[in-house]
Amino acid sequence: MKYLKLIRIENLLIMALIQYMIRYSLLIPIYGKINVLGDLHFALLLSSILMISAGGYVINDYFDIQVDTENEKALVGRSILRRIALLLHLFLTTSGIIMGFIVASKVGFIGLGIIMIFSAYLLWEYNLRLKKKGFIRNLLVGLLSAIFVASIPAFEIIPKYKIEESKHTLILICIYSLFAFICSLMHEIIKDFITLQGDEKFKKTSLPSQWGIEKTKEFVKWLSICSVCAIISIVFYEFNTQIHILIYAFFSLILPLFILNIWIYKAKNVGDYIRISRLNKFIIGAGISSMCFFI
Repeated sequence: MKYLKLIRIENLLIMALIQYMIRYSLLIPIYGKINVLGDLHFALLLSSILMISAGGYVINDYFDIQVDTENEKALVGRSILRRIALLLHLFLTTSGIIMGFIVASKVGFIGLGIIMIFSAYLLWEYNLRLKKKGFIRNLLVGLLSAIFVASIPAFEIIPKYKIEESKHTLILICIYSLFAFICSLMHEIIKDFITLQGDEKFKKTSLPSQWGIEKTKEFVKWLSICSVCAIISIVFYEFNTQIHILIYAFFSLILPLFILNIWIYKAKNVGDYIRISRLNKFIIGAGISSMCFFI
């Protein structure tokens, strides 16, 4: 159980769900199953990405022992030895890269394997240096989330761009990627509020410590407004005549974002920010679930 917690198994399952939702709701209905990656190659490619991501989560905890201990959530150094964590990171990352090259060779796109190496390096660099740079850290996490959403679909769509439906599908993927970027950025900033005390003790830069609490809350407000704009864009671009989907978008996405805005302004303690984090996770889940309407 502790190792599943270390690799953030719930995050990995959500990541897998996102890609399968995109595959079966946006790609296969348009191109047909025969014209997209086979089930085995798709599963291998997704597994490669998930293993590299899991390795990134492990090395994140490896480098964050002091801060995590202060915030009472440390695994590495307590129940998991540091050398075991490092070996697990190396195993997961190496296995993910090798699996990526296997798929790359099978589909005739060796650049895919190079992308896997670059992704693994970027995660290492993030945990070693960039995560100490406040807003740059949050921005990079949001960017990685957007890239993840778009990565496998782009691999499928770009070679078929001359097909009429490809442009429409690419627009939808871009909107979902924007939504993932904004929600991930919000999630990271809310986490900064939760861990503010531990971050300040160990002189770890975060957005609330750089900008101040009130300015950071204002920034989260505008991020939530951008999320609403992305939601409205996709709803009216695709479903403007379907009342049940409009109702779903309002009650599952737009209204919760409005509530999040109220809660973020009223938040005073760690418990308040944990509640806001849970609401943001619900919004992300509702956004993922909305892909079912394309099936």
